Amino acid sequence: MTVEQIAAKLQAHMARLTVKHVTIIGAGLLGGSLGLALKRRCPGVHVAGVGRRESSLQEAMDKGAIDSAHLDAVEPAGRSDLIVLATPVGAFEHYLRAIKPCLRDRAVVTDVGSTKLAVVRAAARILGPAGPFVASHPMAGSELKGANHARDDLFEGAVCILTPTARTPAWALGQVRRLWRAVGCRLVRMTPSGHDGALARVSHLPHAVSALLTMLPDGADLKVAGPGLRDMTRLAGGDAEIWRDIFLTNRACLLEAIDRLDEDLMHLRDLLEAGDAKGIQRLLELARRRRAQRINQSGPSGADPRR
Repeated sequence: MTVEQIAAKLQAHMARLTVKHVTIIGAGLLGGSLGLALKRRCPGVHVAGVGRRESSLQEAMDKGAIDSAHLDAVEPAGRSDLIVLATPVGAFEHYLRAIKPCLRDRAVVTDVGSTKLAVVRAAARILGPAGPFVASHPMAGSELKGANHARDDLFEGAVCILTPTARTPAWALGQVRRLWRAVGCRLVRMTPSGHDGALARVSHLPHAVSALLTMLPDGADLKVAGPGLRDMTRLAGGDAEIWRDIFLTNRACLLEAIDRLDEDLMHLRDLLEAGDAKGIQRLLELARRRRAQRINQSGPSGADPRR
């Protein structure tokens, strides 16, 4: 057996998911896509979907993303080896409290939330500092919402950020690693605070700016708007409830990012007010080079729906 074959076999073993029953709380775009990916890549796994509305759950059933639909998380979670929180992050604490009494021995809880520090702290309060929770954030999706837009290949090649703490059980971390590898993700490990600082700059602030840009043009302006405005405001089409919770749970980091952007805007304003053509060109050239050298080459695969 060649070195390449051994490596491939080892990778396949590491990605093998051994669970038999998974509950996904929030069977929308991300939750539905995870269900589809699990059903394609892990035959025999039962995927239970939990939601607030029968109509949304029916969409997920019709799409083939889930095997059973539930309005209450307790019953399916009590039979699951793995529970995934895929609702807006503001609902995580409610569901963690609801499922805590029914968790099976060595059942693992993870999430797909775009903020981590507040989520990790809530899980530690409810499940215990050494409880079976492993925070994760797959950087995949779109501005669309709902199970109708779910895809079984959504996570292939995407980065998934894991933010375990010093007290996260190794067996739980291993299970969550296998989950995301099984659906095609590349794993990155960060601290919860490091994650939130980085995401404020590369994801949360861009969404906020996109939303604000939609407010700027007057109605008559839109008659002459080109594709640039559409491209810059695409992110504003994301789910408002999801983004409200992201902004609030990552408030400190987002405020810091806003202040940094404000300084850069004021610098550009000073250059414009002074009529400094060379300074403006230097600024634009620096931005062009940074985009070419850093963002295009090193950005994560997949578009985060909260980005």
